[in-house]
Amino acid sequence: MRKRRSKSFIIPFLIVLGCIFVAVYIGVQLKKTISADTGVPVGTVLLIDPGHGGRDGGTSASDGSVEKDLNLVISLPLYDMLRVMGYRAEMSRDSDCMLCDSGLKTLREQKISDMKNRLKLYDQSRLTISIHQNHFSQSQYFGTQIFYGTKNAESKQLATTIRQTVLGLLQPDNKREIKKATKDIYLLSNTKAPAIIVECGFLSNSDELAKLKSVEYQRKLAYAITCGVLEYDP
Repeated sequence: MRKRRSKSFIIPFLIVLGCIFVAVYIGVQLKKTISADTGVPVGTVLLIDPGHGGRDGGTSASDGSVEKDLNLVISLPLYDMLRVMGYRAEMSRDSDCMLCDSGLKTLREQKISDMKNRLKLYDQSRLTISIHQNHFSQSQYFGTQIFYGTKNAESKQLATTIRQTVLGLLQPDNKREIKKATKDIYLLSNTKAPAIIVECGFLSNSDELAKLKSVEYQRKLAYAITCGVLEYDP
């Protein structure tokens, strides 16, 4: 009778012990995949990155319009739309600021720190859409153009899909093709996660500048990009 009782206790004990080991293992794996800064699982966030900010204004138009401001006002409705569609979206910035470490005095130091901090956010995201504006010395150029990251094959696929929805919904006459990022585009050439830069338009083109400053057009562009994300279905 004693032997039977001991065996009857051993089996439940082993089951409980096994459950404990499984729980500990899952806990360790989750801890590895949680961002220490945000508490959000790494690789699940759709990051919206409004380019530049703070002392770094980016390019500017002849009327004084500054790139950093247009980047933000297009990014905000894009962020809202993605959240409404059920995605876990985050923004690198939601105000006029840089992402640099504190205590840095020169603009060069701040820009370098800003880029490194953005790269950390890129690497932790499921994918990143960075919003920028273009500029050229000649004023006839126009249209959205998308650059894609070099270290993840999904970047090109994402760029292709969003280009199609932007052209289909907003810019049917746009002939600009997607482009692979060169080494001088630091974030796209260094992040391991899928990432693109959407150059929304040319501030050097007065007609396009007027559109980019229009709240209605900003929302249409954000909607077209959102549709591209839905089509891509990350």
